[in-house]
Amino acid sequence: MKTIKARHLSYVTAVLTVAAISCGAISEQLFAPTLAQQQDKPVEQVQKNIKVLNGMPSSQLLPVMHFMRTSLGVRCDYCHVAENGKYWMDSKPAKETARRMLRMVSEINKNNFGGRPVVTCNSCHRGSTQPLATPAIGQGAFTDTTRDFEVRTPPPLPTADELFERYRHALGGDAALKTITTRYTRATSLRSKIINSGTPKAAAVNRGESWVVETYQKAPEKFLAVVTTPREVIYQAYNGKTGWIKSSDGEREMTASEVAGIRRQAALHKDLSLKDQYSRMEVVGREKIGNRDTFVVEALSLNDKTERLYFDANTGLLARRVVFSKLAIGLDPEQTDYEDYRRVGLSWLPYTVRVSYLDDNHYGTTRKVHVVKQNLPIDDSKFEFPGKKK
Repeated sequence: MKTIKARHLSYVTAVLTVAAISCGAISEQLFAPTLAQQQDKPVEQVQKNIKVLNGMPSSQLLPVMHFMRTSLGVRCDYCHVAENGKYWMDSKPAKETARRMLRMVSEINKNNFGGRPVVTCNSCHRGSTQPLATPAIGQGAFTDTTRDFEVRTPPPLPTADELFERYRHALGGDAALKTITTRYTRATSLRSKIINSGTPKAAAVNRGESWVVETYQKAPEKFLAVVTTPREVIYQAYNGKTGWIKSSDGEREMTASEVAGIRRQAALHKDLSLKDQYSRMEVVGREKIGNRDTFVVEALSLNDKTERLYFDANTGLLARRVVFSKLAIGLDPEQTDYEDYRRVGLSWLPYTVRVSYLDDNHYGTTRKVHVVKQNLPIDDSKFEFPGKKK
């Protein structure tokens, strides 16, 4: 359960960041010191009985398992003896079948796509334990057997630069947003609740537990989050130079990698430079999200992750952002939906932010804002490491 707790804290950190009303980098492991500080060893050096995924970073094991489980539409116990200390066992034939399939897919990608995971479990299974080999009736139903030779010119798409510029304007514009020097936010974070922990009936209740999240920001990049859970109060802060974490486990300064993460998130005005987070951008089409029409931008971030950004065609605001993390067997999507935008002073902010994952039951979160106050006086001492105040 320690690993699960650490990952929960990691994902909640993402929500805390968005609770500061930011659309910046989405997942940083700032509340997971045990994960952030340990060396990411090959999985076979950390887990028992690894026979196929040798050499894969150990941090990818859970995401890879959820990728496979989701691709087949099954629970963990389809392949594993799903009890603590027994996952490594080979008691179920499906586990050996999975190993054979992983070898097969690896060979296909090696021989045809230069080793890139173009073909994945999901390519054939699509949520079923049996590959879907037969096309559905009606899938190929067209009025004619040949194409209509009439040339239909699709409506022109805006450029990526135009969409990012429109987004800046929709938020309130550079001049208005730069008048904001501080921001306080109080929100409720709904996240997974573990019941019957430590028993064979342990289960995760999706968004079944409520945490209170208070955030303080001060321009240009000072940040404090105070998270009140049913069990403890957690603090996470950055003073512009160094960061620190305080919880029931004690208090400590952040590592260099943690500081890099929180610094990206702490900048009060970073939405004005959202475009600068990407090295490549392209408008790839239009899609509907519910009843909203959106323009879709596919982009490559500076940390080499593929992202999709969905801008509301009517308002220009960001409606959805999907970040794809590279795994050994495919791409792991993390989806953030921004809803219920409201005007606060001269700016527009999303009051509901929903973060979804392949294992959404454990890691999905929803943040609902209740209070936003801007340009309040916030003393710099609030962001300083407690250990230095004594």
